[in-house]
Amino acid sequence: MEHLDTREWLLTNGLGGFASGTICDVHTRTYHGWLFAALEPPGKRTLLLSRFDAELSVGGQVSELNTNFWESGAIAPQGYKLLRSIEIDPLPTWVWGTHQWQLSRQLLLPYGYVSDPINGTARCLNRVLVRYHYQGQAVGVLKLRPLIGDRSFHHQQHDKPPLKFSQLLETRRLLLQARSTQPGTPWQISWTQGDYTPEDCWYWGYRYPEETRRGLGDTEDLFSPGYWVVTLQPGETVTFEAKVRGADDRADERLDDQTFDREWQHEQQRLDQQFAYLRPMKDSSKQHDRLWQRLLRAGDRVYRPSPIDFWTHGDCWISLV
Repeated sequence: MEHLDTREWLLTNGLGGFASGTICDVHTRTYHGWLFAALEPPGKRTLLLSRFDAELSVGGQVSELNTNFWESGAIAPQGYKLLRSIEIDPLPTWVWGTHQWQLSRQLLLPYGYVSDPINGTARCLNRVLVRYHYQGQAVGVLKLRPLIGDRSFHHQQHDKPPLKFSQLLETRRLLLQARSTQPGTPWQISWTQGDYTPEDCWYWGYRYPEETRRGLGDTEDLFSPGYWVVTLQPGETVTFEAKVRGADDRADERLDDQTFDREWQHEQQRLDQQFAYLRPMKDSSKQHDRLWQRLLRAGDRVYRPSPIDFWTHGDCWISLV
């Protein structure tokens, strides 16, 4: 990329939670982040994970992959210049690279209304999966720093007392919670490989130019509890999961190298079952078929699990959102 491409993407989880950002991977709005959780579906949307800042070291040469706007007017680092491709469908996928290496990142926001067929219960689960895949001529060392918050999706966060963040490190799982005038949201980040180092620090003065244009508050401070260092052989991947914690999380399945693909397959199966009875017209073209499927899936993601939020007409459910 030679220029910043700030066209936007959006993922939703059917509960009111979402992830969003731009093509060039720079955040330009208060509403950009990787995990906005609907804590009281479909309301109380709360930013927990803004993003991972990433740098890759190959053969002693370090490349910073993220791009940020700052209150000073600077744009730094300028990782967008290493972007080689971006695909939104079926999954948002960014690829950075040089002639020596290539690193891809995919995001998956699983459907949030999770049913348990064994006991017949269901629960709401806000989470995001992030997968990095490395290819290169030598070993790559990936350093990732999470930038986090605990604030309404309409407002910015600032480093002011009494706001603090606590962290508790378990085996490949980091428990996080904001502490202010009242306890914040308990949530966690899990990962499949790599070493985590706690290192509390604030990053001050992120600027959101789209908010400047709207005449609204346009700066934010984000907290980072530490960083991961992941050594990747060519062809290896590392997967992260950020999610809101629940009372029964101890029984949750541990994250592994197959989790991302398994969750994506489950999502595809769910969609196939959801719309099995809805078919396009017999004489429609392949282009119309693709559009039909995209419309169905987009409509599915704004479904709210409440009988008062939708009505039915014929054989089609219509969401009132």
